[in-house]
Formats: sequence, C-alpha cells, structure tokens
Amino acid sequence: MADRVIPLNPGPNATFGPEFTITIERPRNRTALNHNETFKKCRAEITQYLMAVGMAKTQDDQQKYVFLPSVKPNTRNNWEVTKSPVHSKTDVAYPRYLEFSKLSKIYPTPDGNSSVKVVDGFDLKMKKGEFISIIGHSGCGKSTVLSMTAGLNSISEGVIILDNKEVTTAGPDRGVVFQAPSLFPWLTAFDNVMLGVDKVYPHATSGERHKIVEYYLNRVGLGDSLHKKAADLSNGMKQRVGIARAFALSPKLLLLDEPFGMLDSLTRWELQEVLMEVWERTHVTAIVVTHDVDEAILLADRVVMMTNGPHAKIGKIQEIDLPRPRSRKDLLTHPDYYKYRESILSFLTECDHTH
Repeated sequence: MADRVIPLNPGPNATFGPEFTITIERPRNRTALNHNETFKKCRAEITQYLMAVGMAKTQDDQQKYVFLPSVKPNTRNNWEVTKSPVHSKTDVAYPRYLEFSKLSKIYPTPDGNSSVKVVDGFDLKMKKGEFISIIGHSGCGKSTVLSMTAGLNSISEGVIILDNKEVTTAGPDRGVVFQAPSLFPWLTAFDNVMLGVDKVYPHATSGERHKIVEYYLNRVGLGDSLHKKAADLSNGMKQRVGIARAFALSPKLLLLDEPFGMLDSLTRWELQEVLMEVWERTHVTAIVVTHDVDEAILLADRVVMMTNGPHAKIGKIQEIDLPRPRSRKDLLTHPDYYKYRESILSFLTECDHTH
C-alpha cells in the first residue's frame, strides 16, 4: 500500500528504525507482486530487520531449562505401559489418523422457517503428525469445522473420526487455542495451565505435574511470569499461556483458531517460532485456521482452501513441500515459496470474485 515503510523499534523508549522506500509501480496487484523482484527484495529486507529487532529484544531474557518428566497423559491408549513424552518415529504419519467424512453444519435461519447449510460435505484425511492449515474468506466455515472437531459444536451431517474413535463431545485429547485469550483472569498463568494438567496426568506425582507446567510456560517465554495473574498479563502473554496449556495436555490433536490474529507482527512471528519449535519436538497432529497466507505456508504440510459460504467445501489442497525445521527468513529465499503463495492467493482472488 505504501510509498515508504518505517519500522518502529520495540519499547520502552521506542524509536523509528530505518526508512524503506517502496519503488514498486502503481497500480499494484497482490498476486502479480509474486513475480516482482523489487517486491521480493523489499519484503525480505523489512522482514529481516523486524525479526532482528525482535530477537535483540528477547536475547537477554533467557529462561531456565526445565526437564520434561517421562509420563504420558491418560488420553493415550498405552499411557500406563509406555512412559515417554515424545512420539516414536513409528507413530508419525499413521494414515487416516483423523478423518472428516461428508461433514456438514446446518443452522436455522433467524425467522426459524428454513435453514442454511454453512459447511457442505467437508472431506479430508490426515496422517498422524501432519500439520494442516485451513484458509478461506470470512464466512466460509473454517472455524465451524474446527469447533466441530473440538466437540464444541454439534455435527449436523457426516462424521469425524480421531484415532479410530468418533468425535461426539469435547475432551482433553484435543487441545484448543482460540483467537482471543481464554483464561481464568483471577488465576495465575501457572494455575491456568495446571487445570488441564491435573485432568490428564492424575497418575503423575505432584512434582511431575509442576515440572510439566513449568516446562511449557518456559518454552513460550513466561518463566518469569509463572505466578502472575492472567488479568495482569498482556494479550501476547495471555496467548502464550493458551499455547502452553494446549501443549501441556500432550493432546492427540492440536486445534488453533486464528491464534495470532489479534497480535502485532513481531509478537505473532515470535509465537509462530515457539509453536514450530514445540511442534518439531512433539509432532502432534495439528490444524490451524488462518486468514494469513504466509502463516499458512510457514506452518503447514498442506494448505486446505475452502470455497465461499454458504455450502462451503474444500476447493483446493496445496501440498507444501518445504524443508523442516522452517524459519520465516529461510522461506523468503526458497525458490518454491512464491509459487505456493501465488497458488493460494489466486484461489482466494477467484473466490472473492464469486461473492
């Protein structure tokens, strides 16, 4: 949009960073910019600068290392036999671990005389350990699919199968991170995470449960804020607690509904790095709903694109064959990155014209 981009360095005592002049000709087209070398160069320079100042901000805030106890949650079939916090290699990539079959959601109209099918025949199979991004325009049913998977919204038609068991209600085998932080404000960060840990690790000792909570709060950079009340935390810190809580459950499935949508770019990128780092260790099966094309590519093995609602369904699936572990900086220089970006943007642009 701009002729000049001026980064604001993090506070306190925030200052302006260097000025980046944007010499791209107008009018500008978002999809066409994927072929513009000036755009790619500017984007890389600005992103690298922002990542550098964000890293400098946190370099002095090194958290103590806490070991994760060798104990499994009671949501695992073999939790009493095998005590290991890390999935074995043979577990990863189990086909049809999560299956959506002809999934639909129907809502009555406000007058009550008819109904509308918001999601219509959502069909998808996921491997164990796979990371999927769901993207589409507002109202296409992305969050509806996620809420049905979490068991927080009833299924009108079809079925969801997770690890050979039908999903009918909510359960601790699914960890959910919402767009807006959802914590008990009168409890500390530690206690908010412990609520779930107590539920899924009743067989662990008190010390083991404490270490699990401390481990994940440290991983998200909250080692010095364990005992601060949620009401006293910033939105970014609250969202970190939500991510720590979801991972601490060691769920079979991690569900993220626009988890970074309310955060500034620096905090969003930082939490994406945290999410990817912890995911690399656990390889938990995961689904993220997002509007952000770059976030979808960065996180996922496949990007699922949905058509516009009502009667929304899967319109296209883009395989993301990029090496892991991933970093935003590396992706900007990968030869296939802009090819994936254009594929997704082209689909979204075509859907936009069908409104």
